[in-house]
Amino acid sequence: MILIFLLVTNISISPEYYTNTNYYYEVVGKDSIIYGATNGGLVAYNHLSGTFKVLTNTDGLQTNEQSCLALDSSEYIWVGNEFGLALVSQDFSNIYIYPDEYLVSTITQVITCSKDSIYIGSPSGFLFIDTKGTPADFSDDTRIKLYEIDLPSGNVLSIALDSAYIWVGTDEGLARFTKDFNPDSTQQYTTSHGLLSNHINKIAIIDTSIYVATDLGLNLFQSDHFDTLLSGYEINDINYIGDSLVLALDQISQIGFYYQGAFTIAKDSLPYRCKVLSLANINSNLFCGLGNRYVRDYYGEGIGRYDFGDNVWSITKNKCMPSNHISEITANEYGVFIACGARSSESRGFGWLNNNGAWINFSTDSILPSNHIHRCVTAPDKKVWFGINAFDDDTSEVMVFSFDWSNNEWNFIRNRYNNMEGTVAIWDIEFDNNNNMYLALAGPSDKLWVIDSALNTVYFLGDRRTGFNVEIAVDSAGKIWRTVTGAEGGLIMIDTKNTLFDRSDDYFRTYTESDGLLSKYAFGCTVDKNNNLYVANEIGLLIHNDTGFSGITGFSEEEVLDVELDSEGRVWIMTRDGIYYYDPVFNIMSGWTYSGINVHIEFLVLSNEIIQIQGFEFDPLRRCFWIGGEIGLLKLAVQIDTLPELDSVLIYPNPVVDKNIVRIRNIPLDAQVNIYAISGRLIAENLLPDEVFGEIVWEIPEDIGSGLYFALIKSDRGNKVCKFAIVR
Repeated sequence: MILIFLLVTNISISPEYYTNTNYYYEVVGKDSIIYGATNGGLVAYNHLSGTFKVLTNTDGLQTNEQSCLALDSSEYIWVGNEFGLALVSQDFSNIYIYPDEYLVSTITQVITCSKDSIYIGSPSGFLFIDTKGTPADFSDDTRIKLYEIDLPSGNVLSIALDSAYIWVGTDEGLARFTKDFNPDSTQQYTTSHGLLSNHINKIAIIDTSIYVATDLGLNLFQSDHFDTLLSGYEINDINYIGDSLVLALDQISQIGFYYQGAFTIAKDSLPYRCKVLSLANINSNLFCGLGNRYVRDYYGEGIGRYDFGDNVWSITKNKCMPSNHISEITANEYGVFIACGARSSESRGFGWLNNNGAWINFSTDSILPSNHIHRCVTAPDKKVWFGINAFDDDTSEVMVFSFDWSNNEWNFIRNRYNNMEGTVAIWDIEFDNNNNMYLALAGPSDKLWVIDSALNTVYFLGDRRTGFNVEIAVDSAGKIWRTVTGAEGGLIMIDTKNTLFDRSDDYFRTYTESDGLLSKYAFGCTVDKNNNLYVANEIGLLIHNDTGFSGITGFSEEEVLDVELDSEGRVWIMTRDGIYYYDPVFNIMSGWTYSGINVHIEFLVLSNEIIQIQGFEFDPLRRCFWIGGEIGLLKLAVQIDTLPELDSVLIYPNPVVDKNIVRIRNIPLDAQVNIYAISGRLIAENLLPDEVFGEIVWEIPEDIGSGLYFALIKSDRGNKVCKFAIVR
């Protein structure tokens, strides 16, 4: 577990990933355990008990997506990914990262183990590691590297071993050499030797036979050439069951059995057109690792097990989140909700992480009218609302819907509801304190609409404005802000003068770079209790208050994507490279990069209408921040010392000069604080610590003048009196 000290010395942050782990790039097994290299981490599945264990990036792996794995003879799992090589104990208790400088490439594509010998394939060559029987001690390893000059190609896709030779498959042919790496022993084979294709997907040595799977079929090695056993099929993996070969095929055929020249397709009960990426024979039980039928690995179809009695596959999935792609997050007393819409067939509806730690997922397979759930937000009345982006056309039936978790009640609002103009997408949903709902509609409407709290009155605000609306923020004075990106970009403000359903006195204005914006690309936005506006404005944090616009830049080298307010009034800024905070009272900007806390996260590149590419939520109930991108849901839990010594109490700033805020930190969570004037007059009483950060934040009333004041801190651990000064 990683602890990162933040803001003050008694606060730390612990990152934890939640992922979808049902896309299996490779499966191997031992006894009752199937180990999987998945889209969401390293998985251990006990097929007898049905239980799963998962290791992710925040447990110590370089990233969540693992591409390959193998078991060695010392009870360790070797795991490869795009950032290198990891060694994991089979009980998942220890993770060791193999030093990058010892690798041929940090991208690891294939791993094969034989006793103390480890063979690694990458896009840049081949690596042999002799662990000397001490896998976790890398210092005594012997390593041999082979590059393109030694192989048909540097892009190594498969490695296999027989009693005398190492076989290496590449995208331009196959090489064979002795285990002592004698260069005179090297033989290379291509289509001129009978291979159906030079693109070698898999080499399998079963008994003494050497089988080669290519993108055009199956070959068998015969002394100095290759015979064709099966052609016309892309073959991605080879295994066996009894006397039959089992072949992982293309997305149409999926799986087949080959026996003495006869070939039978065996895909009954496999998901339609799902990729079959790996096969495993574990104690004569046949398993397959499944991907999905789409391009991206946001989610998968799990592990298949073949029933030889009924000749069908049974599928097992980990009960995890629906997709590693997240476009929005909202958290409330019922749990955490994630929207998993991707404006494509890879959209997966939404997921609910309830307070028991279980995922409940919703899609068109259950009750939803569409999987393109782009937005989610908790309304003041505690209902969770979801917006769809995109529809098939502007006549599609449902555009937004809600769910009331207290009584299991759904409410669907149709497109063109109560004579609203039609739309093909909902850009954003927001609520004011009176539970009125604001909807930013895409074309052909391209307007901001409001529906009253009773869901009866429908009204549009402002003029039609094309562009990609990213987010809405509503302040208490009646101003409604919208961030816009795309060709025109900027910021739109409608001042309703708090007469929401009367357009006659509305003031409408568009702001651009000439008005003080840092960039025309404006993304997430929020307003604080003083109606100050904060905008993630591509290159920095944009602030609007009574004096106009100002900006803060230079804290991140990447795009600024989103903003959130915490329970003490700080502004948190999420960028592509980190999470930062701005304290508007003390004018302090700080934070950290993801790499600085050993967290790997990815976000989509902004393109066309893909303008909401992340989720970001401050969750005071669970004392954390939630971040969603392309590889899972990241929880950043705030941890504080709940029972600090009273001698460590600190009041800051002290003296308080020209500020209206004073903070008291390093106090027990059960503390109560009273503030007294030097005369003994009670100024404020029963002030309680913030439940997330553990501080007391006292807003100094305007009628409090300069002078010396006392804070009486009372807790079960004792009492303490501290002095501080206020200078007006």
